[in-house]
Amino acid sequence: MKWRSHISIGKAIADVLELPPGERKAFLDGIVEPDRHKERVSGPGYSYRVSHHHPRRRVFMLHVWMARRHLLRNNSYQGYRHLGMALHYLQDKSTSKGFMGMSHDRREEALADIKVPIEAIERGFKKYLSTPEFVSRSLELTKPLKDVDQIMAQASFRSAAVAAAVTDLRRPSGLERKLRSLHRRHLLVHLPLLIGGLAVGSSLSMIWWNAIPIAMAIVIALLVLFMDRPYRRLNRVAAWHGLKSH
Repeated sequence: MKWRSHISIGKAIADVLELPPGERKAFLDGIVEPDRHKERVSGPGYSYRVSHHHPRRRVFMLHVWMARRHLLRNNSYQGYRHLGMALHYLQDKSTSKGFMGMSHDRREEALADIKVPIEAIERGFKKYLSTPEFVSRSLELTKPLKDVDQIMAQASFRSAAVAAAVTDLRRPSGLERKLRSLHRRHLLVHLPLLIGGLAVGSSLSMIWWNAIPIAMAIVIALLVLFMDRPYRRLNRVAAWHGLKSH
């Protein structure tokens, strides 16, 4: 997408959020930031430029979590800036490059003349869940499209839904109580079973010089991890709402 398209969608979302001038500018700056500075991901022995049309979930969610964390800490400027950067990748993913990229520029030129469908923005602000799973799934469900009207509709809807999810800071009732309950069960039941089972299986395998005990212990460990999934999921929700670190 060209900047004009990114900013048009951004302005429509900012209007719904009723952002004050400072936060509005940070959000719109963020939504074109990846094009300005060509974001890169670096690590031990590697460095690569982030793909815009096939963004990695890791990069997208990094900006989402940064946005959420800053908003929870009342640092609205950085929160909306990172939200804008995340939405940039979501919107670019909506645009198909076509065969060998030959129709890409022509498609983006035509897309720049398309008005933002306000009904798609409004629908996005109604059909969302304020969870990291919903946001991650939104990126996964965003498909490269060729029709410019469909591109704009998808990009507007997904962007609005993600923006609504990230900026909704309301905490679900009973979340802390449920987290304490599952944490206690994790510490008193699942963790001892996991550690104890692996320890006993390893010891018996060494004593008997037989792989069956450790194999059985691994099966039990996998079963315990499966049973402990609700706690791990709730941990992410708790982090999303500022109750735990992420």
